[in-house]
Amino acid sequence: MQIRGGKTSLEMMTNPFITSLIPRLGVITSTLLYFSPMAAVRAASKDGSLGDLNPIPLALMAVASMCWLVYGLSIRNPFVTLSNLPGCVAAIWYVTAVLPLLKGSQLETMQNTVVVLSAITVSLWTYLSLSIKPIARVQSTLGLFASGLFVVLSGSPLSTIKTVISTRNAGSILSSLTIAQVTNTALWSVYGLAIKDKFVYGPNLAGLGFGLVQLVLKLVFPSK
Repeated sequence: MQIRGGKTSLEMMTNPFITSLIPRLGVITSTLLYFSPMAAVRAASKDGSLGDLNPIPLALMAVASMCWLVYGLSIRNPFVTLSNLPGCVAAIWYVTAVLPLLKGSQLETMQNTVVVLSAITVSLWTYLSLSIKPIARVQSTLGLFASGLFVVLSGSPLSTIKTVISTRNAGSILSSLTIAQVTNTALWSVYGLAIKDKFVYGPNLAGLGFGLVQLVLKLVFPSK
């Protein structure tokens, strides 16, 4: 199928701009995505109150970033690896910073989320390490698990959608995180399609969709 300029879609997808420059930009946008809650978490920690901050995405971010880091190392892809390394450290700090601010059911939910996901993750890694599986099978399993967590992470800010609509206030959805998510997932979707890695483009396309929904909510119900 020919497109403008006489190049096929395949040639466009293997263009060095897409396979080299875009993932480099993706490393930057991924870092911005992971660091986007920093200001809100620091403010909450300083005030001693969670306010509108939704802690669940922070718990998911801590585990998901670590899983993507391991997947990047398993396939020896520097772009996937480096795009998750700083975020993994930042997300762990987010969890430790907000835990003292939580009480009752909110604290229990946060603790259960971190512990259960961590237990599943390390159990999976242990199984893959001790079982005699082809490396391609190991990489595929790691990618599938990381993809699933990322999709859940991308949609987790929408866990407060009922409150957002009823109060007509999208304060629980961070603007910086939403913008970073839309930009980041768009870039990684293109890169994933270029290298034909379904574990890269699949969850990022889903994340892009969730990000656009969050963006619409922020525009329709601005924070008060």
